[in-house]
Amino acid sequence: MTRTIGLALSGGGSRAAAFHLGCLRALNDCDLLDRIRVVSGISGGSLLAALWAYGPADFADFDARTTDLLRSGLQWDIARQAFRPSAVVRNLTAATRAGTRQVLSRGNTVSVARPANRTDALAAVLTRKAFDTKIMADVTHPGLDVVLTATDLATTNAVRFGSARSGCSRYGAITEPIHVATAVAASAAYPAFLPALERTFTFQRAGGDQQQHTVLLTDGGVYDNLGLSVLEPGRSPHHTQHVYDVPFIISCDAGQGELTVKAPHFMLGRLNRSFATVHRKAQDSARARLHEWAASGRIEGFALAYLGMKDERLPAPPADLVPRSAVATYPTNFAAMNRSHFEAITTRGEQLMRTVLPMARR
Repeated sequence: MTRTIGLALSGGGSRAAAFHLGCLRALNDCDLLDRIRVVSGISGGSLLAALWAYGPADFADFDARTTDLLRSGLQWDIARQAFRPSAVVRNLTAATRAGTRQVLSRGNTVSVARPANRTDALAAVLTRKAFDTKIMADVTHPGLDVVLTATDLATTNAVRFGSARSGCSRYGAITEPIHVATAVAASAAYPAFLPALERTFTFQRAGGDQQQHTVLLTDGGVYDNLGLSVLEPGRSPHHTQHVYDVPFIISCDAGQGELTVKAPHFMLGRLNRSFATVHRKAQDSARARLHEWAASGRIEGFALAYLGMKDERLPAPPADLVPRSAVATYPTNFAAMNRSHFEAITTRGEQLMRTVLPMARR
């Protein structure tokens, strides 16, 4: 079967991973997973994309392992890993050295200051609980490409970790193999809770020149929360490492939808609300691009399963639809999920995907 579909899995912590699992259940039942050419993951979507792409070949086994991981959560494991005495000492020592180098160089270089922070702990936990020492090239499903996106705070560029190639448009291609756990942790480093993952890579430009750069990797959702930029039609290989001209796109969006009314009078509330506003408008713009690409003929069609969509706007909702109100307030984190929340979110994902697939424009 020819692989002609691009799959984009948005950010949103465990809420997103559970929602995307439900979406994949529907795609599996419709025999569409084998038609996926590339999966683009962001944050919680990167976790789910990697669990599928690098996990068991049998879907039922993947489903069971993913369910166990999301139900048990990651946060307590991260805390235990991060606050071991050896990790704290490493972090403080490196921060002191990096600060000294910054002063001597007058701030013109980026140094690794926090080599054992909570996001490094997340990478260690993911290595132990999910991915072992697999690298990005070790995809389970033949013919499938994987792209997991993080954001470099030093340059404000995207850093994309791919099964075929990894790199950053500003610096070039990364020459070292990338561990899956590292890529997922970098993409999932939600800035409100997790510090940037600091790494030094060797980058190679098109002409062959190589140079080392340190990147400060945070949540890929800061750059592109829906993961659609990787799938944009007409991308030029002269400007990006990743070009996938797929005729059909399936977008799984775990966004919470319309925000509740609040009155943020003080600074922290104002900043949080401002960030939420910018984030929401960026998501709205990304969804609009799907419609523009289809209307202009740049893609043949798309399907958008949106967790936060108002129930009354669904074209043909099932009678037993899990309502938006039951899932939209679930927080963005990687805490353990109780059974009722997990089942509600995965079921809504499965229901929405089944609803939008027949309505997708072709």
